[in-house]
Amino acid sequence: MNTEELRKERIQLFKDAIRMEKKPKRIPYFGNLWSWKIIDAGYKLSEALFDYEIMQKVLRHVFENYKIDVLYETGWRNPVQVTSILGNEEYIINDDANSINIKDQCFMEAEEYDELIKNPKKFLWEKVVPRKNKLLREENNSGHFRKFLQKYGEFGEFMGKSSKIMQEEYGLPEFADPMAAFDHWGNGYELLFNILRGIKGLSIDIRRDPEKVSAAIEALDETFVKPRFERGKKLPKGSNKEYCVDMNPVMLGHTILSPKQFEKFYWPHLKRISDFAESHDKLVYIFAEGESSRFYEFFQEFPKGHFAIHTEQDDIFELKKRVPNIAVAGGMKSTLLGKGTPQECVDYAKKLIDELGSDGGYIFSENKMISYERDCKAENLKAVSEFVSQYYL
Repeated sequence: MNTEELRKERIQLFKDAIRMEKKPKRIPYFGNLWSWKIIDAGYKLSEALFDYEIMQKVLRHVFENYKIDVLYETGWRNPVQVTSILGNEEYIINDDANSINIKDQCFMEAEEYDELIKNPKKFLWEKVVPRKNKLLREENNSGHFRKFLQKYGEFGEFMGKSSKIMQEEYGLPEFADPMAAFDHWGNGYELLFNILRGIKGLSIDIRRDPEKVSAAIEALDETFVKPRFERGKKLPKGSNKEYCVDMNPVMLGHTILSPKQFEKFYWPHLKRISDFAESHDKLVYIFAEGESSRFYEFFQEFPKGHFAIHTEQDDIFELKKRVPNIAVAGGMKSTLLGKGTPQECVDYAKKLIDELGSDGGYIFSENKMISYERDCKAENLKAVSEFVSQYYL
């Protein structure tokens, strides 16, 4: 089998798992490997993140040592070369501890909601962008912006080369369609949570002035989500054959919400995705960070054969029972990968596949984002990936 045939086979594995219409040939492996892979390849975080040639060596190290079907993070997660050129200091890189963290960001004040609601684009360009990038606050900042455009171009070139290496040399597909109707987490609520108000600020806002928050979400969605949605509706019906899934929304801001708050602030966005996926026959993979069990009642409304949810902290066996209409992803415990033996890890991988995937509806993956050195032992990942790649149902 050549690399193109292998790429197509891997795409089909994911589609079959989510469709849940037939028993899959084998369970696909979604590689949830993040900054850990840099350490595993023998580099410091700062070395790889500030040198695209090293980062490509890191990617090759993954492709050559672990038999995964998709590598989710291919260097896009922490674009420090691009952000740092404008004075953005959100990333905290610690080579001694082999860790990278992102500060909780708040670039909008509570009293500025009306300004945001009136004109989101104007507010973001005039207020948020300079606050986020301190060098743009300088009077003569055109030089910084030119450097930013150069760095952004270099980053795009790196991503293009990496994609070509991944697909043409190793037969790994791109995961999600970049032209999809909905972006990763570009909805109004997640923008408020991740960038504008931050965890603390938004937690207060949804209690003090929920209607103002709702109006801001609506304004942001009208500005950024609706145009993409309208473009997506013009695409042919059916899942794109060149990608494993059509849409890949990421849920993070739900972690601070109660079910009642979720219904008000978050569910309308997911319902739009759900209705579109069903009417246009698209496949959706939700990457749900944190714990989500209190929202299972909402997930039960997703149309069968269109959705997969990657659970991070939930009991995946319980999720499978309570929400049988969706495929489940994840389950391989990082605690076991980091502390167990190869045989213990393989035994648990077999349990996951046997109990969750015997009739389809399961995508194998690590439960958490493998980020820190102790999250995983290389020998454990090798043993598990070898097993999953050869365990035919």
